[in-house]
Amino acid sequence: MVMGVNLSLAISGFVLAFYLTRLRCRLARLSDWLLITEQYSRQLLPLACSWLGERHQATQQSRDRLEQTQRRLRLLQQSLSVIIWILRRRGRIRQ
Repeated sequence: MVMGVNLSLAISGFVLAFYLTRLRCRLARLSDWLLITEQYSRQLLPLACSWLGERHQATQQSRDRLEQTQRRLRLLQQSLSVIIWILRRRGRIRQ
């Protein structure tokens, strides 16, 4: 009876050690992966910040150019309206 209890405790201990060893290996792999990811992120994030800043600046410049182009278009439309009005008043263009 004592030998049976000792044998079952020994087997249980070996099984527990086996699962703990597997868990330890998985945690070690996870730790390695997290370390590699952290190192890669540390290299990448400063580049991402400068890239995002450049993209923001380019977007702002595009918006400024669009606004300027729209103002010029409105001015051209107003000028053409005045020219057409003058020509109609002189009778050169019929409606």
